[in-house]
Amino acid sequence: METQGILAAMRSTYGGISSQMKRLEVISENIANAEALPDKNGKLYQRKVALLKDRSNVNDSNFGQKMTLKMNRSSDKHLGMGATPGSSGNPSATPQNMYDVVEVKGEKVIHDPTHPRADENGYVKMPNVNAIEEMVDLMATSRAYEANISVLTAAKSMAKKTFEI
Repeated sequence: METQGILAAMRSTYGGISSQMKRLEVISENIANAEALPDKNGKLYQRKVALLKDRSNVNDSNFGQKMTLKMNRSSDKHLGMGATPGSSGNPSATPQNMYDVVEVKGEKVIHDPTHPRADENGYVKMPNVNAIEEMVDLMATSRAYEANISVLTAAKSMAKKTFEI
């Protein structure tokens, strides 16, 4: 008999937490560069987004390695930490590398003739980052992260209770 219940929930939640952390990194980088001016070569910061890669060959089985859960088992099928059905068994596919960080091309042009980097018509090129949109994304991502933490805490509590039986 293969048991997955609580450990599968923890494994899934770990992936969710890692995903939200990656999104938080990208959003914070965008916010930090929202007002960045072009460099001396004229290169302008481009807004970045984290896009989920194709999950058809992703393996989340490294959860056991991340949590270092060691238990004696009477059968290899009990509390199995092996590959999930349909996964490739690729140990390098961690939640951190499940995302591609992609630049969104674009710029916004602001009229400010007093700015030192303004062109001959008084326009300054700025990154295509809208700080308000980024803050909304930050709040949503933060809430998703908190929800995953709550699920992990509940699963951990259930696992502790099962050992008391």
